[in-house]
Amino acid sequence: MIQDYLATYDFNLPLNDAAVDPELPLVRRRLASLAASEGLNGGYYEAQELAEAFLDAAREANAGVEEDDSPARERLRDILARDLDYQRELFEEVCELPLAEAAAHLVWLTDLMRQRVDMAPVISKAMDR
Repeated sequence: MIQDYLATYDFNLPLNDAAVDPELPLVRRRLASLAASEGLNGGYYEAQELAEAFLDAAREANAGVEEDDSPARERLRDILARDLDYQRELFEEVCELPLAEAAAHLVWLTDLMRQRVDMAPVISKAMDR
């Protein structure tokens, strides 16, 4: 019986729950909704990469770095130049926010995506029994 349940486990449950949670800020609900269409690993790594780039940009801003060719700005440009739909959509969702706030929302999404990825080996191991 448990294997029947696990065989149909929906890895998007945390994302779907977050997408409709009225307690969460709209930006987080929208990020969760965008992420639900992504694969387990790719969705996680792409969200993590963008979150780290925003964290670096926020650190630079806090340090007073304003150069257009700063490492964090170059990294963000490189990410966007790849023109991956998912990362561009995430970027567009947070780009109007203060850098630290945008980074916090993306880190939140990355944590949620990691939980999703972490379930895969648990489900696989349980199915092997």
